[in-house]
Amino acid sequence: MYIHGRNPIIEAFKSGTTVAKVFIRFGTQGHVVEEIKRYAREHGVPVTQLDKQKFDRLGAPREAQGIVALIEEITPLSLEELLAIRHEQDPPFLLAVDNVTDPRNLGAILRSAECAGVHGVILPQRDSSPITDVVVKTSAGATAHLPIARVGNLHQALLQIKEADIWVAGLDADGDTDLLGFDGYRPLCIVVGSEGKGLRPLIRKSCDILLRIPMWGKVDSLNASVAAALALYEVRRKRM
Repeated sequence: MYIHGRNPIIEAFKSGTTVAKVFIRFGTQGHVVEEIKRYAREHGVPVTQLDKQKFDRLGAPREAQGIVALIEEITPLSLEELLAIRHEQDPPFLLAVDNVTDPRNLGAILRSAECAGVHGVILPQRDSSPITDVVVKTSAGATAHLPIARVGNLHQALLQIKEADIWVAGLDADGDTDLLGFDGYRPLCIVVGSEGKGLRPLIRKSCDILLRIPMWGKVDSLNASVAAALALYEVRRKRM
C-alpha cells in the first residue's frame, strides 16, 4: 500500500511499520524531507527520485507533498488480541466505529482516537472504509500507532466486549445521559455511528448506555469525527 504526505511517512518509520521504498518527486526539498531520508538510511530503505510524470503515475493526490512511501499492508488484530492489550493504571478505553464509509471521516476519527490515548479501535469488515492511503493521510500517521481490530459482526463484537466487563456507550443525539455528567473512568468502549444516520438500530440496542453531546446552538448535530473527538477527549479529561 502507498502512503503519502510527509508526517504519515515519518510516523510509519517511528512506529516500526515496514517501509519498502520511498519515492520523492524531483525538486522536493525541506527539512522534513531530509528527516525522511535519514530514517530511510537508518532502516536500509531505498529512496528513489522521480520526475513529475513518473511520480504522478504512482497515483498520489496533490496533497502528497512530493513524497510517497510503499509500506506493508496494515494487518488488523483479532478482537481477542485487542482485548488482551492492557495499560497500567488506565482502565480499558476502546472505540468502535459503526458504518463510517467516508475515508476522510474515518481517518479523522482515528487521529482523534490516537491523540486521546484510546487503546484500540474496532471496525466492521463490511460497511466501513478500508484503511486506504487516504485514511492514513487524514489520520496524520495515527494508523501506524493505533491497534485496530476488524470484526465480521459488530453487534457480536460489542456483546463480547461487554462480557469482558467493559461498558459499551453509544453516541446518540437522543441519548438519555449527558456526556458531561458521565463517569468516564470505568472500563469503556465508545461507539460512534455514521454521518447523518448515526448508530444502526441493532448497535444501539447493544449499548449499555446512550450518551448525548449537549448542544447550545441552532444546529442539532455534529460531524461524526467531531462528535467522536469531543467524546474521547471528555473521557480522557475525566481520567486525568
